[in-house]
Amino acid sequence: MKNIFSLTVTAAVLVFAAQTTQAIPVTGTIGFTGQASFDTSSVGTATAVESWFNTVVNGTSGSFSTVALNTPVTIAAPWSFHTTTPITAFWTADGFTFELLASSIVTQGTGFVFVTGTGIVTGNGYNQTALDWNFSSQGNAVTTTPSWTFSASSLSVPDGGTTVLLLGAALSGIAMIKRKLSA
Repeated sequence: MKNIFSLTVTAAVLVFAAQTTQAIPVTGTIGFTGQASFDTSSVGTATAVESWFNTVVNGTSGSFSTVALNTPVTIAAPWSFHTTTPITAFWTADGFTFELLASSIVTQGTGFVFVTGTGIVTGNGYNQTALDWNFSSQGNAVTTTPSWTFSASSLSVPDGGTTVLLLGAALSGIAMIKRKLSA
């Protein structure tokens, strides 16, 4: 009986230790808006952004909620819509940094472009977290500076330790059954 008790206490300590050392991923979404200069006179034929203007945060949720609306955003330029080589510090906003891993045009036509991609966000005490993101722009680059929007959302949902707790309970139960059968 003493061995079962010590085994149960050991399992509980391991579950607690695993819970307290759990990674903290970024959750939620962040969005930006602004204006851009493209490599062609039409957004519908553009393949890259040459420069960014008036770039600010226009929406947040989850871990990004600490970033105030209208916070300035720095975005690397030039940026090719077909990115296959990672770009470190593609964007930064209030302590968050995003590494662009890949991007490609989903659809493009008269006066618009829609690009999607993936990347990794870090910062503000959170662990590296994969993000899906999209960029869209509309307008004529000759007569006006086209407006655009960017939004990113985390791919992972934190577990909260439930899996670790269930695993610990299952292992403790197996150990107790083994002890009882071998006695």
